[in-house]
Amino acid sequence: MEKIVEAKKKLTFAEYLINRENSENFAAGAMKHVLSAAELAIQEISQLTDNEMKNKELINRVFDKITTEPKEFHRVYFKIAESEYSSPESAANALNTVRAFVNWVEQNRQIS
Repeated sequence: MEKIVEAKKKLTFAEYLINRENSENFAAGAMKHVLSAAELAIQEISQLTDNEMKNKELINRVFDKITTEPKEFHRVYFKIAESEYSSPESAANALNTVRAFVNWVEQNRQIS
Protein backbone atom coordinates (compact mmCIF):
# COMPACT_ATOMS: atom_id res chain seq x y z
CA MET A 1 0.00 0.00 0.00
CA GLU A 2 2.99 2.25 0.46
CA LYS A 3 3.40 2.36 -3.33
CA ILE A 4 -0.11 3.78 -3.72
CA VAL A 5 0.64 6.54 -1.22
CA GLU A 6 3.82 7.39 -3.13
CA ALA A 7 1.94 7.26 -6.46
CA LYS A 8 -0.65 9.72 -5.14
CA LYS A 9 2.12 12.09 -4.03
CA LYS A 10 3.63 11.96 -7.51
CA LEU A 11 0.24 12.70 -9.07
CA THR A 12 -0.24 15.66 -6.74
CA PHE A 13 3.13 17.06 -7.74
CA ALA A 14 2.37 16.47 -11.43
CA GLU A 15 -0.91 18.32 -11.01
CA TYR A 16 0.94 21.21 -9.37
CA LEU A 17 3.35 21.41 -12.32
CA ILE A 18 0.53 21.27 -14.88
CA ASN A 19 -1.38 24.06 -13.13
CA ARG A 20 1.57 26.42 -12.84
CA GLU A 21 1.78 29.53 -14.92
CA ASN A 22 3.80 28.74 -18.06
CA SER A 23 2.91 25.09 -17.61
CA GLU A 24 4.37 24.28 -21.04
CA ASN A 25 7.77 24.61 -19.37
CA PHE A 26 6.81 22.00 -16.78
CA ALA A 27 4.84 19.49 -18.88
CA ALA A 28 7.79 17.11 -19.38
CA GLY A 29 8.47 17.05 -15.64
CA ALA A 30 4.80 16.46 -14.94
CA MET A 31 4.78 13.52 -17.36
CA LYS A 32 7.75 11.97 -15.55
CA HIS A 33 5.81 12.08 -12.29
CA VAL A 34 2.70 10.67 -13.96
CA LEU A 35 4.76 7.83 -15.47
CA SER A 36 6.35 7.09 -12.11
CA ALA A 37 2.92 6.98 -10.45
CA ALA A 38 1.71 4.55 -13.12
CA GLU A 39 4.72 2.30 -12.53
CA LEU A 40 4.14 2.30 -8.78
CA ALA A 41 0.48 1.38 -9.24
CA ILE A 42 1.34 -1.44 -11.63
CA GLN A 43 3.91 -2.73 -9.16
CA GLU A 44 1.40 -2.55 -6.32
CA ILE A 45 -1.15 -4.66 -8.13
CA SER A 46 1.30 -7.09 -9.72
CA GLN A 47 4.21 -7.30 -7.28
CA LEU A 48 6.62 -6.92 -10.22
CA THR A 49 10.12 -5.78 -9.31
CA ASP A 50 11.78 -2.69 -10.78
CA ASN A 51 13.72 -4.94 -13.13
CA GLU A 52 10.60 -6.86 -14.20
CA MET A 53 8.86 -3.56 -14.99
CA LYS A 54 11.20 -3.23 -17.98
CA ASN A 55 9.69 -6.36 -19.55
CA LYS A 56 6.62 -5.54 -21.68
CA GLU A 57 5.58 -9.19 -21.86
CA LEU A 58 5.35 -9.48 -18.06
CA ILE A 59 3.30 -6.31 -17.86
CA ASN A 60 1.02 -7.57 -20.63
CA ARG A 61 0.48 -10.81 -18.69
CA VAL A 62 -0.54 -8.83 -15.61
CA PHE A 63 -3.20 -7.00 -17.60
CA ASP A 64 -4.39 -10.20 -19.27
CA LYS A 65 -5.66 -11.20 -15.81
CA ILE A 66 -7.72 -8.02 -15.41
CA THR A 67 -11.26 -8.39 -16.69
CA THR A 68 -12.73 -5.04 -15.66
CA GLU A 69 -12.35 -1.52 -17.02
CA PRO A 70 -8.61 -0.78 -16.59
CA LYS A 71 -7.68 -3.93 -18.52
CA GLU A 72 -6.30 -1.75 -21.34
CA PHE A 73 -4.30 0.56 -19.05
CA HIS A 74 -1.01 -1.04 -20.02
CA ARG A 75 -1.41 0.43 -23.50
CA VAL A 76 -1.73 3.90 -22.01
CA TYR A 77 1.28 3.19 -19.78
CA PHE A 78 3.44 2.15 -22.76
CA LYS A 79 2.29 5.18 -24.73
CA ILE A 80 3.28 7.52 -21.88
CA ALA A 81 6.59 5.72 -21.39
CA GLU A 82 7.51 5.87 -25.07
CA SER A 83 6.28 9.40 -25.76
CA GLU A 84 8.83 12.15 -26.27
CA TYR A 85 6.22 14.87 -26.69
CA SER A 86 4.70 16.59 -23.68
CA SER A 87 2.19 19.39 -23.66
CA PRO A 88 0.18 20.62 -20.70
CA GLU A 89 -2.91 19.07 -22.32
CA SER A 90 -1.32 15.65 -22.86
CA ALA A 91 0.10 15.75 -19.34
CA ALA A 92 -3.33 16.61 -17.92
CA ASN A 93 -4.97 13.78 -19.88
CA ALA A 94 -2.30 11.32 -18.72
CA LEU A 95 -2.69 12.57 -15.15
CA ASN A 96 -6.45 11.91 -15.17
CA THR A 97 -6.04 8.45 -16.68
CA VAL A 98 -3.30 7.42 -14.27
CA ARG A 99 -5.18 8.88 -11.29
CA ALA A 100 -8.21 6.72 -12.17
CA PHE A 101 -5.96 3.66 -12.44
CA VAL A 102 -4.24 4.40 -9.11
CA ASN A 103 -7.65 4.70 -7.45
CA TRP A 104 -8.73 1.40 -9.03
CA VAL A 105 -5.57 -0.30 -7.78
CA GLU A 106 -6.13 1.09 -4.30
CA GLN A 107 -9.59 -0.47 -4.27
CA ASN A 108 -8.62 -3.80 -5.83
CA ARG A 109 -5.11 -4.37 -4.42
CA GLN A 110 -3.37 -7.44 -5.77
CA ILE A 111 -4.19 -9.69 -8.70
CA SER A 112 -3.67 -13.39 -8.18
